[in-house]
Amino acid sequence: MFRRILIEDWTTIFTIVAFVTVASIYLTMLYRTLRLKRNEMDHLSNLPFTEDSAASIDSRSSAKRHE
Repeated sequence: MFRRILIEDWTTIFTIVAFVTVASIYLTMLYRTLRLKRNEMDHLSNLPFTEDSAASIDSRSSAKRHE
């Protein structure tokens, strides 16, 4: 019975380590998001919609036609 108690207490370390790891990742991302400057936020919000050149538009429109 004593061995069972030791093994069960030992496995709770994994749960605590996993929780601390996930919590630190989320808190780091929250901190970085809240500290973001306004011009960086505007730049990042427009990234998917920014076009590099007309060639990228042509290649994308030809990719939509699936022949």
